[in-house]
Amino acid sequence: MSSDGAGGRAGCQVRFEVAVGDFERFLLVGKGASAATRQCYGRHVRAMLAELCDATGTIDLGCVSAGWVRSYVTRLGGRYAPQSLKLMATAVRSFLSFAWMSGWTAGDLTGAVGPVITRRSGRLPRALAAEDLRRLLASPDRRTTTGLRDHALLVLLSRLGLRAGEAAGLCLDDFDWCAATVTVKVKGGGRLRLPIPADVGVVVVAYLRRRPAGASCREVFVAVRGEPKPMTSRAVTQVVARHAARARLGIVRAHRLRHSAARAVLVAGGSLSEVGELLGHANGQVSMIYASFDQQSLAVLVRPWPTAAGGRP
Repeated sequence: MSSDGAGGRAGCQVRFEVAVGDFERFLLVGKGASAATRQCYGRHVRAMLAELCDATGTIDLGCVSAGWVRSYVTRLGGRYAPQSLKLMATAVRSFLSFAWMSGWTAGDLTGAVGPVITRRSGRLPRALAAEDLRRLLASPDRRTTTGLRDHALLVLLSRLGLRAGEAAGLCLDDFDWCAATVTVKVKGGGRLRLPIPADVGVVVVAYLRRRPAGASCREVFVAVRGEPKPMTSRAVTQVVARHAARARLGIVRAHRLRHSAARAVLVAGGSLSEVGELLGHANGQVSMIYASFDQQSLAVLVRPWPTAAGGRP
């Protein structure tokens, strides 16, 4: 298969790296997607295109059919949890839309990627008990730089309800110490300004005073050992899992701390709308999943159990 010198395209044929590179630039420039989103989508798209690539590294997207796309997504369905499958399908659908706009496919194939149902099967969000959270926060050895960093991360996640990727993406310039606020880049490309509680400010400052001096990046949380590179979302999740294991809490992921922050708002007398403001929910309905934490408000909705005339059920 031949390709032209500018961009590597010939008709509906495109070089593998050109397809991936152009798509990732589209996500950045056209969609304003975060680095984590670009990395995730890129990984799924690379896996799909690898199956279409010939020995010369060229893909003939003009020959891709809706049937092949359906077969590919269905075949991978058994390898992913529902939420992960939904993410993979979204990435594939996004690429197919871009490929069609770029003239690489003969038609719009996005409809071949059907909706992915991710019902929770009645599961309620799980927060850490107050004592378990105390044990988790006490786990890092704050005499070390790593311990100070990990403790600051755990406090941020549990007090401000940040996602792992949001904590990893925090930059030094996001903190306005005069106004006592921090601006978080949230899911969907928005920005959320949150107040910095006193206890959060204390632990973050304690870490920043010991943050590796050789770090040239502006990200707050960096690797302490080796070259001080910015931490990834996965690295933040590993911090939570490591200290949960050390505190003998079993398997705990970063999102449990987000749930814990939501429950703390309700326990303190806050409303579900305040939970939504803290967590950056664009839709108030999303915050309703935390209604199960508000036992006092739910109690008035419980109807008395019907009893017989003798007073027995």
